[in-house]
Amino acid sequence: MKSFLLTTVVTLSALFSFSTAGSAATKSRTFEMTYTAMIKPVPQNAKQVEIWIPYPTSDESQQILEMKMESPYPFKVNYDKEFGNAMAYLTPPPGAGAFNIKMTFKVKREEIRNKRLDKNPMVADISDAGQFYRYLAPSKYAVINEKVKELAGKATAGRKGIAEKAKGGYDFILENMSYNKKIPGWGKGDVNRLCFNLSQGEEGTGNCTDFHSLFGSMMRSIGIPVLFEMGFPLSEGKDQSQARKGGYHCWAKFYLPGSGWIPVDISEADKAPKNKDYFFGSICENRVRFSRGRDILLEPEQRGERLNYFGPDPYIEIDGTSSDLFERTISYKDL
Repeated sequence: MKSFLLTTVVTLSALFSFSTAGSAATKSRTFEMTYTAMIKPVPQNAKQVEIWIPYPTSDESQQILEMKMESPYPFKVNYDKEFGNAMAYLTPPPGAGAFNIKMTFKVKREEIRNKRLDKNPMVADISDAGQFYRYLAPSKYAVINEKVKELAGKATAGRKGIAEKAKGGYDFILENMSYNKKIPGWGKGDVNRLCFNLSQGEEGTGNCTDFHSLFGSMMRSIGIPVLFEMGFPLSEGKDQSQARKGGYHCWAKFYLPGSGWIPVDISEADKAPKNKDYFFGSICENRVRFSRGRDILLEPEQRGERLNYFGPDPYIEIDGTSSDLFERTISYKDL
C-alpha cells in the first residue's frame, strides 16, 4: 500500500518568543525521534473514523529540522484555533485493518536558562489581554475556586512582584507535594483532589500533570498567566534505540512582563531536589514538545468533550465516540 509522505518545518507566532539575552551559555541536543501510532482494526460497522496525531513544530526552544510522516491514508496538517497546536488529521475507511502511522523527525532542542528574573514587575501589565485569555482562564481540572485562592494566598504571603509570587507557588508545591503514582487519582491534573488532600493536612501526590495544574490554578487565581506544555522526556546522554510504549512529560511557564514566558518544571525539581533552583526559570534540553494548553478543541473539532491535554498519544473517534484502538511508541537517537 502506498505511503503518503510530508516534509515540513513550522514556526509559532511571536506571542511565544523567549529571550535569553544575558544568559549563561546554554546547552542543546540534536536527535532523531521515531513516533509510531499502531492503529488496531476499525470495526466493520463503523460509519466514520477520525484520527488526530500530535504533530511537533518549531518554537522558541526547539527546531524541527526535518519531518517525514508515513501513512497508508491521506492526511492533512491542521492547527487548532486557540493554541495553535499542529495535528495530522486522517479519516481511514470503516473496516480498515490494522495499520501504522509513523513520524520520523530531527530536532534541535535548546536549554532555556533565563537570568532575567531581576525584572520583577508588581503586576501583570498585559497590553493585549485578549491574547492571554486562555492562559488566565481555568480549565476542567485546573480550576479556580476559593480553596485555590486560599492556597495561593498562603504561598505568596509577604512576597512582592510577579516573579517572587511565582517562586512562592513553586516552593509551596515542592513543600506540600510528592511525585507519587501509587495513589489513585493521579495524572489528570485534578486540582480539586489536591486541594482536598492539602486542606486535610495530607501531602498532595501525583505526576507532572498534577504538579503543574496546581501551579497554574494558583497563579491564575492571582492574575498571572500560565501556559501548560506537553511533551516527551529524553534520558540525559542516552539513546532510546528500542521503541517503548507510552510515556510523557509536561511543564509550565508563567508570563513575566519584560522577560516573557518563564519555565518551571516542579515535578523534576521534586525528583531531583539538588536542581530545585535550576528548574525555576530554566528547563533542560532533554525533552521535545508536542502541544500546549488544556481543554483543547482539535481541528476539525472533535465531537467529544475538549481534551484535557493533547499528545503524545493520538486521539481517535469512531462515530463521535473516543476510542483507545491504538498503541503509541517512541524511540530516539542523538545525532
